[in-house]
Amino acid sequence: MLAAALACAWPAAAADSVLYRLFLSDGTTLVSYGEFARVAGQVVFSMPLGDADSPTADATGAPAAPRLLLVSIPDRSVDWDRTDKYSNAVRARRYGNTRGADDFAMLSGRVTEALNDIALTADPVRRLAMAREARANLARWPSENFGYRADEVGQLVSMLDEVIAELRIAAGQSSFDVSLVATATPEPPVDLLPDPDFRESIEQALAASAITPEPAERVSLLRAITSALQGPALDGGWAADLRAGALADLETERRVDQSYVSLASSTMAAAARRARRGDVAAVQRTLIDVLKADDRLGRRRPRETSALLAFLDLRLDEARRLRLARDASVLRREAFKDYRAAMLAPLQELRRARVPLEQIRELAGPRPKLLSPFAQRLAMARRQLASIDVPVELTATHGLFDAAFLMARRAASTRQNAVSSKDMKLAWDAASAAAGALMLTDRAAQELDRLTTPSHR
Repeated sequence: MLAAALACAWPAAAADSVLYRLFLSDGTTLVSYGEFARVAGQVVFSMPLGDADSPTADATGAPAAPRLLLVSIPDRSVDWDRTDKYSNAVRARRYGNTRGADDFAMLSGRVTEALNDIALTADPVRRLAMAREARANLARWPSENFGYRADEVGQLVSMLDEVIAELRIAAGQSSFDVSLVATATPEPPVDLLPDPDFRESIEQALAASAITPEPAERVSLLRAITSALQGPALDGGWAADLRAGALADLETERRVDQSYVSLASSTMAAAARRARRGDVAAVQRTLIDVLKADDRLGRRRPRETSALLAFLDLRLDEARRLRLARDASVLRREAFKDYRAAMLAPLQELRRARVPLEQIRELAGPRPKLLSPFAQRLAMARRQLASIDVPVELTATHGLFDAAFLMARRAASTRQNAVSSKDMKLAWDAASAAAGALMLTDRAAQELDRLTTPSHR
């Protein structure tokens, strides 16, 4: 039973398919079931995997096709000169087995038709042009049809060359046209390899699993290999050895996956904690630790590592922003502290002005001899206020203090004028200014406390 399983090649359904070969730089070959594709530095193809039960039939009674696995390998691992030549040879054989004979028959018919048309044309120059056009189309045909029957096409080209030579003489032309002797040279023949048997397909799948950069594809290949190699018919010998190797590789992949999962879990938690503390250096150390851990693990999961590094970049940016905000807060607190220290004298003057302002508001004083010194002190305090460096955040609040001083001085001056002129209207104007000064003072003091106390940072 085992001998029968190992001796079987592809079933008849696969015999109708086109099998290409990818020649690797190390001499290994991989079979591609149908055309392969080169995409973004990768070669993507379907790899057929033999099965010990492959000579079975489907519901229609036709032999079953082999199992196909999607594989991608780095294109730099492929010997493209050998691969391209072999692919052209496969396409040429496929063409010869399908459309070649019919297309060649059509070509021969077109040559005969062209010769008849030339014979029926009276104008010698026109006949010569028709012959040259037919010759050019004929000479181009092998290169456009995989070199199919190039020798026979060459004979037809030689026949047309003789016809053209005679027509040139008839047309009165004696110059020799070098282009007429140029014919397509067929590519050197490439020996096509036989379709792989069961054992070779397994070995190729193992070779592909070793070079594919995609962990999911590697695991899929290894699982398919172990599945294909299980059963009593394959116990012992090379099949058992290959299955044991595939199982060992699967276990390695499982451990690598678990290592990267653990690395991601612990790293993300640590990075989040450090970012919340604004510890930029610690987050940077975490990123370096990930790179070192990836090196220790053989850089086996580049996508997972890239995703983890992207996460750490976000946490690093978060930590930097938080650190910047905290440093700015410290600087702001220092600026607020300096501002409050500079405002001690002006604020003290505003507190001293409260009683006189309340008296002006109530039209109850103060005594006339106090109004002039009171107005002078307010003017001096306002000038001192203008010399203070104001943090940006406190610009509006500082403006309220300035307005309070302005209104207070106006209240004192207007009250002084009202007293001198005994003008009741001026007295009421002074009262309004005093009320405004008191209101602005209270509001400015509240805003200063709100913006500079720690609980409101």
